[in-house]
Amino acid sequence: MNNATTRIIGMLVWLGMLAVAGAVILALTAARVGEHKSSTYGNAYVQFQNSWGGEIGIVPPEFSLLRTYTESQYNKDSKQYEDVVKTERIAIIPKTIKIDSLLDYGEQELDLLVFNAFEASTSETHVIENKTNYSGELQVKMTKPENANLLYDYKIVIPSENNLGILPVMGQSVTILPEFAPGDSVEVVLTYTTKGMDVFKYNLSNYENSVIENVHADVNVNVNEFGIYRFGLPHDTEIAKDGAHIVFDADNFVTTQDLGVTFLAKQRYLDQIQTLMSYSPMSLAFFLVLVFLFSQIYAVRFNAFHYLFLGMIHVFYYLFVAYLIRFFGVGITFGVAILLTAIMFLVYCPNVFGWRFATRIVGSYLFLLTVVFSLIFLMPILRGLLFVILIFLVFMSIMIFMSRTDISKWPIVADA
Repeated sequence: MNNATTRIIGMLVWLGMLAVAGAVILALTAARVGEHKSSTYGNAYVQFQNSWGGEIGIVPPEFSLLRTYTESQYNKDSKQYEDVVKTERIAIIPKTIKIDSLLDYGEQELDLLVFNAFEASTSETHVIENKTNYSGELQVKMTKPENANLLYDYKIVIPSENNLGILPVMGQSVTILPEFAPGDSVEVVLTYTTKGMDVFKYNLSNYENSVIENVHADVNVNVNEFGIYRFGLPHDTEIAKDGAHIVFDADNFVTTQDLGVTFLAKQRYLDQIQTLMSYSPMSLAFFLVLVFLFSQIYAVRFNAFHYLFLGMIHVFYYLFVAYLIRFFGVGITFGVAILLTAIMFLVYCPNVFGWRFATRIVGSYLFLLTVVFSLIFLMPILRGLLFVILIFLVFMSIMIFMSRTDISKWPIVADA
């Protein structure tokens, strides 16, 4: 093996080691972006959730008919039939459900981190009809909403019984009406207020094996930045300057989905950033190889140790993005990351490579493989196509220059 080959292989091994080291750092960072229990965001997230509340899932009330009846059974000891009193609980699915919710969104801050907090005041009207052939007590079992730490103004009201108020007991069945005969119908109104963050939903999926004649929900939100939880549910949205009004309405309704609103405008980028971080080692490897090839094409001589600092500039860009996204919006995050990376580039690259090579080659490909590379991952629908186009353009550019160069005159070969 001649000296030129040895030097080329040695340089590629060195670049490979730098790429692997950077990949390890970026991979660990990617894991932390998606980890809710990390030492930074995750701890504050859990603290806030434990005090304010998390993603709220309202559990629908369970209505039932408790009937008591007498059955004649043979007693082996007395050798005669005796009357035995028994009870049976029959589940009753609401005929219609009407939900009115007012979501008061207001960001809350803890340890410099901002959370999508809200207060939800809800009124549910359930129309219950006894379609069985039995009479008995109409009962309801209430379950505390998922991830709710605060629940107040909770009450059950029967309008037809002079607005009779009933104190619910969580996790236990309480009697609403002492006698509920076949064909009877009654309205049951539940009201409550709770606090949470990110998601407010009503767990309609609990009725996935039943048909409800009509489900109607009016949700008023005091902001415009929100999303529909499980967008496929039938709904209409009216946007105004001071908020929005969302109407869900469906007849003869069966669903495995839940109805609700999400406030994940800030956090929706976390999954995209995590994916970006997972692919960033590929960007680093491309960048180091491209600088090496162009340094040979343009006969720019510099010590191999400088590749370490080039790799650090590249890696720091992604570290800035990964950690700043927790504290700022996506625009500010990328703006600050670009600014800090540009400062690192300007204080180092022109002194090592000269302005011409630094701006035309190092700066251009650094921009393509950091900023443009990042923006592609914020477009989930076009991500694959744009990624292929970017890599294609990078390869095309290097192929054009490689076709015009004499490899035998490269410094790494000529000096061997």
